Amino acid sequence: MTAFAVARTAAGTLVGTRPPHPERTALVEARGALLHWDVLDRRPHPAAEVFDARAAADWLWEVYGPDAAAAILGDATAVDTEWTSPVLDAARDLAHLRWAEAWWPSSHAAAVPALPGGLLRAEIAWRTSGTEHLLDDEDAVERALAGVDLGSLAAFEAVPEAAALRAALDDLADDYGTALSERAPAREDYALAAGGGPAGGFTLGSGATPVDWGRVPQGLVDAAAEATWQLVDRDGALVIAVTVPAAPDTVRGPLSARVGGAAVDLRFDPPSNTFVGETPAPQGFLMLPASTRVVELRAPGFASEVPPDRRDAIVAFARTRPTAPDATLTERSAA
Repeated sequence: MTAFAVARTAAGTLVGTRPPHPERTALVEARGALLHWDVLDRRPHPAAEVFDARAAADWLWEVYGPDAAAAILGDATAVDTEWTSPVLDAARDLAHLRWAEAWWPSSHAAAVPALPGGLLRAEIAWRTSGTEHLLDDEDAVERALAGVDLGSLAAFEAVPEAAALRAALDDLADDYGTALSERAPAREDYALAAGGGPAGGFTLGSGATPVDWGRVPQGLVDAAAEATWQLVDRDGALVIAVTVPAAPDTVRGPLSARVGGAAVDLRFDPPSNTFVGETPAPQGFLMLPASTRVVELRAPGFASEVPPDRRDAIVAFARTRPTAPDATLTERSAA
């Protein structure tokens, strides 16, 4: 049984409390409400922020059950529910898959496998179709189908659930008059070995900073690795070289760093599976306070900070997912 306190404000009705941090929040934007699951709390029912009771009344009962929904929309100060339904399952899985798309901490260092992106997008499309009537986006299914590439599912054709998912998506696309993409599967060549440090020169100093993956897109850099800097003397010219291990099957993308006030543009180095870059060192770099000689990664549109203890909790959670009883097909198929 799931129990929630219910509170009412000028903005609407609050069912339970939203998860405490963004990296723990799995979200569905529904008509008239936001549904929040905490990925570290495996209760099936979400917390909710209901801001349009009339719109939410059409579907809220499918998530909480008729009695609990009536209490939420009435004047109750607490509700409990044991309700189960295909819509609840689809909504929870959709929220979880979208969370994984944004926050999954793939890492060689922490032994967290990368999720198969093609299968992830396929599952998102299928779960979106199962919740279409409650979603705030009227074109949600069409948008999700546009991201499906049947070619990327070829590696899983021997898996019965994956084959059934592909068939279901074919039928769904026919229903919506959409042609699914079927590009030939391709994979970039890369090595798993670490390396990619500065070529040549004499190292005068170095340091390492845990990756703050709230500042980078999911799947770009290794979520449990460290970004390192080295102060290198190259024939009298001092440079700062930065190396950041890439995530398994990295998604690439723009990435930069700041160290001691120096900006460093990073590029992906396939042979070492790292992002590397260097820049002239600021004068007196080694005399700067140690607190400033850290690597701060930067990617466009990302700025939230996730402290180490919170990152560790998500990494530990992700390690359990491929074999969890409620794992999605994407998680069970992680390589």
